[in-house]
Amino acid sequence: MPTIKKTQTDRVIVARLFPGDDILESLEQIAADYDIQAGILNLIGAIEGAHLGYFNVKKKEYMDFEVDEDLEVVSCMGNISRNEENAPIVHAHMVVADESGRCYGGHLMKGCTVSVTIEIFINVLVGTLTRTEDESTGLHLLNLEH
Repeated sequence: MPTIKKTQTDRVIVARLFPGDDILESLEQIAADYDIQAGILNLIGAIEGAHLGYFNVKKKEYMDFEVDEDLEVVSCMGNISRNEENAPIVHAHMVVADESGRCYGGHLMKGCTVSVTIEIFINVLVGTLTRTEDESTGLHLLNLEH
């Protein structure tokens, strides 16, 4: 049976990133600056290379890889929550495409640098979403019981 927490949208934040900006670092800064306790994010744009991750369940660790070329961000979606120390946590997955349309996807990692622009839409939710460590995986998962 799923755990469910009901909430609603409080406000929407729209932001644009510029060449040289790191996507994940920028999202974390926006979440801190605007005191986002819970949010849903979507973004599109173009980057000069991707740094993505894949969680290996057996090893309980992220395996990362890089795509070192100009890429179109086809889709990037995720959420914003807080950890036990109330620091913002951005959890996003991204799909990018190269000039031939070949796609790469995975967990958004630091190192995805804007080449042209990134357009961000964040639906800020009422209340707080928190993440706590799950002992079986070592991941910090959403805790909807708070």
